[in-house]
Amino acid sequence: MILFRVDLGAAMRAFALTAFVMLLAVSPVSAESPDNPDKAEDLFFQGSHLLSRNQTQAALDPLERAVKLAPDNSKYRGVLAIAHNNLGLDMRRRGEVAGALKQLARAVELVPDDADVKSNFVQAVFNSLALPPNQLTSAEKITYLKHAVALEPTKVEGKKALAALLNNLAVSEGKRGKHDEELARLEEAASLDQANPKIRKNLSTAYFNLAAARGKQAAVEEEVELLRKALALSPRDETITKNLGRALSDLAISKGKDGNMNAQISLLEEARKIDPKDPGITKNLAAAYNNLAISKETDLHVADRIARLESALKLDPKNRTTEVNLSNLLLASALAESDKGDTSKAQRLLEKALKIDPENKGAQRNLAALLHNEALKLGEQGKHDSEIELLRKAYKLLPSSKEIAADLAMAYNDQAVMAGKKGDDKQQAELLSRAIKLDPDNQVIKENLKRATRKAGPQEQSAEHRPSDAKKR
Repeated sequence: MILFRVDLGAAMRAFALTAFVMLLAVSPVSAESPDNPDKAEDLFFQGSHLLSRNQTQAALDPLERAVKLAPDNSKYRGVLAIAHNNLGLDMRRRGEVAGALKQLARAVELVPDDADVKSNFVQAVFNSLALPPNQLTSAEKITYLKHAVALEPTKVEGKKALAALLNNLAVSEGKRGKHDEELARLEEAASLDQANPKIRKNLSTAYFNLAAARGKQAAVEEEVELLRKALALSPRDETITKNLGRALSDLAISKGKDGNMNAQISLLEEARKIDPKDPGITKNLAAAYNNLAISKETDLHVADRIARLESALKLDPKNRTTEVNLSNLLLASALAESDKGDTSKAQRLLEKALKIDPENKGAQRNLAALLHNEALKLGEQGKHDSEIELLRKAYKLLPSSKEIAADLAMAYNDQAVMAGKKGDDKQQAELLSRAIKLDPDNQVIKENLKRATRKAGPQEQSAEHRPSDAKKR
């Protein structure tokens, strides 16, 4: 991915340097250093004398030695700061920028609360930013500008200028393969100028490139973290999106192999949120939901297991394994509800199980049995139409059950008797015909059918005894 350079001129303002010389008023002072106060005082007066005669360079040595002997003496420090400040201004006028900044920085170090000294240093730093590298290197500019920003932290243009320098140095280091240094510079630049789109893009690219290197080293967790940071800076970048989705999926597989299914699912959910169109991620997440739901090593409640399998089936609707697992789990849940006496809920669960897997034999048998029992209760209550409806459903689920067939046959028989009492001979004969097919050996039904056919007359009788398996030619 390509890195961008930032235009330094657009990120900073040029300041005119105000040159001034701080006048020296020499008065006797008492050295405060307990080490050698007389020696410090002698050196101070020696340096002060040279400074008063404009021999600034020569004055520095005795003044520095005096401060070293009496570091807490504010008078000594103040006069030494004047010397460094004035020398710095002279060097700046002569074009000796690096030396000037060094002198002005030392002046600030000695009297950090002096507004004029600070102002001279800050203005000199800003005026030096446009200088070519042969006069002041990028590293030197960054060092001095950091100092200036620390002195005036509210100056926005200072932060932006420093961010631009750090960005450009990072680009250079990245080209030389110093990716860790590149990343550190760009992170600092982004913290100084958070809205700069080029710096954000460069930082995103640096995260991406370092992630690729970590991926080649099989450091997948570190790769994922770096790609997350890259995507946060460039949320619409398709390359970063695809790579993060893949890395998350790879890490999820690793977590699954270690038995950490919850972590696996969390990673795959993140991957799918990032790249919902990736079919591999979708199938992996569906499989993870399925595996968690059927695992004996988890303490999930049945309802939670069912929910996981339903989620899996939404992601991978044609997965036969998930269908079977969900149907069986619904069957188990239905049996539990039946044991508690909630037959209505048990019926709903069994019907749902069969809708998902129509071939579930256990669900077929249990739903047939439940419908059979409910039908008999309805029959005892005289609700024969509802009884027959449930028995027909039960028989359709389990046609091999002789018990259900016999009860359905008797239900048809009972309804036929009632139809006969109402004078509906045709309906009576039809119901008895259905009954005898279900239970051919039932003597009661046989006798009732004979009487009904005699009563119905020759036409109905011939129709009744027409072979059911006759074929037209």
